[in-house]
Amino acid sequence: MSYTVSRLADVLADSVSWISVSTAARGPDWVSCEELIAEQQAGGDPTLAWRSAAAADYARDYAIEPPVQVAAMFTLMWYVQVPSLVAGVTAAVTGVSPEVSPAALAFKRHPTAHYPAEVALLSDQVVRLEVAAAQLKEHATTFLDGYEPGVKLGSLQRFGAVDDEVRAAIRLPEEAPYAEDAAAAFGVSLEDKLRTSCCYFYVLPGVTACSTCPRFR
Repeated sequence: MSYTVSRLADVLADSVSWISVSTAARGPDWVSCEELIAEQQAGGDPTLAWRSAAAADYARDYAIEPPVQVAAMFTLMWYVQVPSLVAGVTAAVTGVSPEVSPAALAFKRHPTAHYPAEVALLSDQVVRLEVAAAQLKEHATTFLDGYEPGVKLGSLQRFGAVDDEVRAAIRLPEEAPYAEDAAAAFGVSLEDKLRTSCCYFYVLPGVTACSTCPRFR
């Protein structure tokens, strides 16, 4: 079957209940991945407001000053989830992917929960798995190399989050005939039960580590 980006947008939307997908970024509040990364490379901190909003919610909900690494890690995971979800889900279902370079993606955050709730696919290019994997790696690496959230996050945390997000994306569709091919292309194992990276949410009062936390290794 031959796929267009519009059809892949439908595949993504049908497979992910919490996200809306379009092929254009019209209206306010859209975040261009390309512009965000360019601002980082120019020495800016374009995710500061994002991290601050998450931290303020944690402070209100848990009545403490939350450790910096919690909002820092959630924001990291939310960002890399955008290209990972686009590539991983569509690859698992169809064996191809929309382009996932920074210029090809934009997103809008959920107004209160802060995760990306809308994604725009801005390129009309459909690419092979190997190309999508290379684009995802370059996109994520460029973002992570410039991500300075005010707390040290080791390379295992940073880059492990990308593997975790794309692995989760490949597993997400109910019917994924190309899941094994996608996992091989993206260099992840679907047999892994525990995450490589940690969200640090367990440090908040009364929160128990999730069952896939790498602390259980």
